[in-house]
Amino acid sequence: MLRPRLSPLQILSLSVITVVVFSILFKLGLWQLDRGYQKERLEHSLVERATLPAVPLIETLTTSDPTGLSVIVSGRAIPEGYLLLDNQVHKGKVGYLAYQLIESQERYWLLERGFVAAPASRSVLPKVNWVHGDFVYRGRVYQRSENPLSNDIDPEFIAPYRIQNLNIEQISQLYGIEIQPVVIQPQVQDWPYPQPWVPVPLSSTKHFGYATQWFMLAAVFLGLMLWVTVKAFNKHRKQRGV
Repeated sequence: MLRPRLSPLQILSLSVITVVVFSILFKLGLWQLDRGYQKERLEHSLVERATLPAVPLIETLTTSDPTGLSVIVSGRAIPEGYLLLDNQVHKGKVGYLAYQLIESQERYWLLERGFVAAPASRSVLPKVNWVHGDFVYRGRVYQRSENPLSNDIDPEFIAPYRIQNLNIEQISQLYGIEIQPVVIQPQVQDWPYPQPWVPVPLSSTKHFGYATQWFMLAAVFLGLMLWVTVKAFNKHRKQRGV
């Protein structure tokens, strides 16, 4: 009795599907590879910026990507202008990144205070030793990337507000003032809180690793489908000769 065999039309359909799926997997690999090169250039740029002298804070507003620039900040803390960015993890601990409003050069900015561990209860906010009065700090600036799934701040409590995203436009609306679109991270000895520095959320190494995985998956899929197609074609030839 003859075994079920693939018709020429089925073999053609299988070949088309193979080409389409392989193309998708290969393009995903190319996309990750391109992202890796972009991140690599950004990482090199950050290393170079770390060696440059500090610039006036106001100059960061005229730079297309100011992340990593060193600045000298002279300003004053705004009373009750406190924010806690929710769902942060640092060295295995869950907590918040604390920010506060400051005024410098007749403009409003956000100053990062650092990571604060969360209490056991969600209904209780951590106590933070906020900056008060006038100050002069050396630091660096960064711009936080938007969350593509949800970018709303969803504020809870007051002074400090607990927020879900560092959406500076919405924070400006919350306080009724214009806050500049860069965040200042002080670099001060004996700063009381950890200050995670993640200017590149996903490193170039990880992007290159993902690219390799996509290319390998494409190669394995192509090899498997070629094997299935050749086997089906040979079986079809043998059955035609029966």
